[in-house]
Amino acid sequence: MIICPNGLPNGGINGGVVEYCPTDTSVAAFFTEIIVNGNLVIPPHKPPKERIVKVTHDVRLNDVEVITVTLPDGTIPGNKIVVSGVITLNIQYAADVPTQKVHFVHYDLPFNALILTDCGEPIPLADFPDDFVVHVCVEKLRLTQIDSRTLSKEIVLMIWVEEI
Repeated sequence: MIICPNGLPNGGINGGVVEYCPTDTSVAAFFTEIIVNGNLVIPPHKPPKERIVKVTHDVRLNDVEVITVTLPDGTIPGNKIVVSGVITLNIQYAADVPTQKVHFVHYDLPFNALILTDCGEPIPLADFPDDFVVHVCVEKLRLTQIDSRTLSKEIVLMIWVEEI
């Protein structure tokens, strides 16, 4: 969880990250969804994979910044929230070798997100929370084996703001 009091310069960061999805009692006031996809290749110094045993993940937010939007005429229609972070995939796999069958590999996958209103407009100043928490929810994580050294990843992240 990232706690962002509006009084901090550039939205500042104060806190750690806890993966958290919206519930009936914690509503996503503003949010965006992003997809992190592509291939993961097992490094050459690791043996090839027979099958995946276990996958875990961690999410870390590196920066949360509130950007005030100013139009050419000087009016301020609202704010944008820019979020950057890393999702780390930890993959334990059974190797396709006769000795030391279990191996581990991890991947740091950076992401960036821009939080606006549902219509893609800046969040109006009247609606912008004084203090808020930025959460990350991993909605979907799927790995598909392409070959003994390559996996395809599909990760859907919901990055959302909760007023505190």
